[in-house]
Amino acid sequence: IISKEDLRKLQLLELKILKEVKRICEKHSIPYFLIAGTLIGAVRHKGFIPWDDDIDIGMLRDDYERFLEVCKTELGSEYFLQTPTTEKGNADYGIAHIRLNGTEMVQEFRKNSTTHNGITIDIFPYDTLPKNKLVRFFYCKSFPLFKRICSKRMGYTPHPPKLIHRVILNTLYILTLPISLSFLHKKMINYHVKQNKKKSDYAFLLSGAWGYKKEKHLYSTITDLTTLNFEDDFFPVPKNYDLFLTEQYGNYMELPKDIESCYNRHKCISLNFGDYK
Repeated sequence: IISKEDLRKLQLLELKILKEVKRICEKHSIPYFLIAGTLIGAVRHKGFIPWDDDIDIGMLRDDYERFLEVCKTELGSEYFLQTPTTEKGNADYGIAHIRLNGTEMVQEFRKNSTTHNGITIDIFPYDTLPKNKLVRFFYCKSFPLFKRICSKRMGYTPHPPKLIHRVILNTLYILTLPISLSFLHKKMINYHVKQNKKKSDYAFLLSGAWGYKKEKHLYSTITDLTTLNFEDDFFPVPKNYDLFLTEQYGNYMELPKDIESCYNRHKCISLNFGDYK
């Protein structure tokens, strides 16, 4: 378990990465905004939720793709841009990590991986939510399974909570073994963005942990932005952050009853600050 002292060190290094993202986005006029627990922290604590151990930001798909391209030349040498298709790729399909070189934060499900495991912040692209309810259901339900198959092929250990899901995952994993991982990579990317050419009032996180019903928001909600204080700086957030957070979490201002159980939620098993001790 991460000590509270180390947790604070971790948070401040993640803040350092966030400021690098801010520098790049402001220089190139790329919109982005705080989401998830990071946004709750900004609203409720004016910084990190005291027990939180990560930073999440969102971008519309086009802005996300532009950001990844700009990072190839703009990102400082202290940092590493990680996507599923980088040489040191990762299992988190549909999102990107900006990692801090010379550090390590290994989560339980990554313990068998050989990828870059530096301290990171996560960048999520918002895609178009299909209008048709049947298409929406199969599109949003099949992606997590497809994602877990590819993750398992890369040496990670995804463990769906339900037995039936584990049986399906292991069966499909075996059936896809003859297919090259690079082919699956391409299919995953195409799968992720195929709805974006269609019109819809809603955007959502296909890779979100809460499911599309809670991860969907009107485009206007995530394009009309303001700023909030987060630690010692200000960062963009949805202007109607109350609606955004209520749609996903309900009463987000209510503190958990058992705060101690909230620590190390991402199951970190190894943490090394390297030169940043």
